[in-house]
Amino acid sequence: MHGALNLDSKTVNPKAYRTMEIQTRDRIVGGVFVIALAVIFVPMLFDEPRGPALEIEPMTDFELESVPPIPLPNTDRAIAKRDELRDLVDEDGYMVESGTRLGDVTLIQNPTESDAWAVQLASFIEEQHVVALRERLQRDGQPTWISETKVDGQLMTRVAVGPFLDADEAEAFRASISERYEIDAVVVGYQP
Repeated sequence: MHGALNLDSKTVNPKAYRTMEIQTRDRIVGGVFVIALAVIFVPMLFDEPRGPALEIEPMTDFELESVPPIPLPNTDRAIAKRDELRDLVDEDGYMVESGTRLGDVTLIQNPTESDAWAVQLASFIEEQHVVALRERLQRDGQPTWISETKVDGQLMTRVAVGPFLDADEAEAFRASISERYEIDAVVVGYQP
């Protein structure tokens, strides 16, 4: 009885023990497999027989009605509007008169009258200067925004704060921010 389980002594042969582990594992896996098959196939045995298949009537042929032609809209007005916009906007999408990108806020330099005002803090050609100033102001709690404009064909990015509804309030803010950050800010008209 060499290599088998010896029940008289309190020791177990490790090789025999490992073989028993493998056999037990195989039995458990086999049992789970048989139970899974039973769960799938036993309900099929006790299922009620299915009724006859439903008959679907064949589709009938439809007679299509002819739709009268729809008159095309007058394109002359649309073409005239397009040509008018083409005269106002350059090939990059910037307004010719103000240099502002179509749809962006327009900042009016030296305005005589305006409904709203903004304080333009600076204009830069290089983006890293814009980002640095904007981050510095935002760290100090100043709500800034940027906009692009074309000046003599050169793309400039402006850093601004606003809008203000009162010109005196905008001027007071300009004075305080110019002194605090040592910049030459200007009050401009704000036109959305």
